[in-house]
Amino acid sequence: MKIFLRFLLWVLAIGIIFYGFKNIPIKKIGEEIGQKIYVERNGVKFFPDWTTETLLSEINEARESEGLMRVTVNEKLNRAALSRLAVIITEDDYSGAVTGLTREVAVKNAGYNANLIGDLLLLDFFKTNDAIENWFSSETTKATLLHTDFKEVGIAVKNEDDTVSAYIILVSPAKKIATAPTKTVWGGPELWEVVNKRRVELGVNPLGKRDELCTLASIRLNQLLELGKLDGHAGFVPLLERSDLKWISEKYNISEFLAAGYATPQETVKAWETTLGHRALLAGGEYVWGCIYAQNTFAVAVAAY
Repeated sequence: MKIFLRFLLWVLAIGIIFYGFKNIPIKKIGEEIGQKIYVERNGVKFFPDWTTETLLSEINEARESEGLMRVTVNEKLNRAALSRLAVIITEDDYSGAVTGLTREVAVKNAGYNANLIGDLLLLDFFKTNDAIENWFSSETTKATLLHTDFKEVGIAVKNEDDTVSAYIILVSPAKKIATAPTKTVWGGPELWEVVNKRRVELGVNPLGKRDELCTLASIRLNQLLELGKLDGHAGFVPLLERSDLKWISEKYNISEFLAAGYATPQETVKAWETTLGHRALLAGGEYVWGCIYAQNTFAVAVAAY
């Protein structure tokens, strides 16, 4: 009888075990555990870290769902966002009034020129919660997230075990104002200095200035400016033959040197030095006096002895 009862108990036990394996969804339980959004490390529960890429993707999905353009990450703005998040966490300085590091100052310090700035903040925010849903719950933060003018973004994230802090800077870049090309600004005094410096380097005396020679140079420069081009010295001899100026050519042996189109006095001097007949202005020891007038890259040098 005892043997029979033992046998019956064994049969019942085996039946229960078989039924359990067959009907309890062990595989499903394993899949559900694997799908949990948290894992355990050393017995401490924590959640996967948030990343700037994830936040950027969520922000752009929210904007695109409202028919807005995506924003792009800017590294300068990332640095600005990181500096703001740091003072918020360490100094409780949400506006920048304590440390002076407002969002505007942070952006400027990062070397970014912004026209319009907005920001979003998550502080000690549970990782299981939805950032976009949180920002959409307030008209102010929703309007910031969906502002049509914002084109670029900076994101800073600080993860804890189960919470995260994040600071987002959204900006509209300042429009670049097209500037006219800078005109070449140099004249006779600058060219005179470079000419005499080069003469000394070539072993000859610097030229001394004479007012009557400056009269000739001034008239010739005005002639060329009106003409808009060099005249191959065509106007020089008639000028020397004018009754009121003829005495100058009778007093000196005079030469004229012309140039046009060079961006700097140095380039003009180099052109004279490498052009046949003009090198004498720089290396000619016979010349003692001179004067130079220049404007809008046109240059007239008069040298005499």
